Amino acid sequence: MTENYIPSDSVLYIQDFLTYLEQAKTNSDTNLATLQPKLAAAEDRPPQLAAAIKSWCKDHNIKLDRTQLAAVRANMLNKGETPPRPAEGERPETIYNKALLVEKVRQATEEQSEK
Repeated sequence: MTENYIPSDSVLYIQDFLTYLEQAKTNSDTNLATLQPKLAAAEDRPPQLAAAIKSWCKDHNIKLDRTQLAAVRANMLNKGETPPRPAEGERPETIYNKALLVEKVRQATEEQSEK
């Protein structure tokens, strides 16, 4: 990413949600399958995708605490895992799209069902 780039609130929310998904994979109480229709109905733009995620989080009483999620990302790095983020030089608005989010939710849902 360029040094002068400042991500929008929508992009930051999506980044936080992707980190939350890493935690949710081990929590079978999180009904991620109900998020897939909301994402499918959303326009493929970060503000609309973030709004669909926020709506789902509100419906399921999930709060994405940016401070807590920063600690999760740091813990992931300490374990040698890579937190979800765009590659160097890529703008999040082009990376964080509907196809990516639907796939990440699908993967997390599958991992939940295996636990």
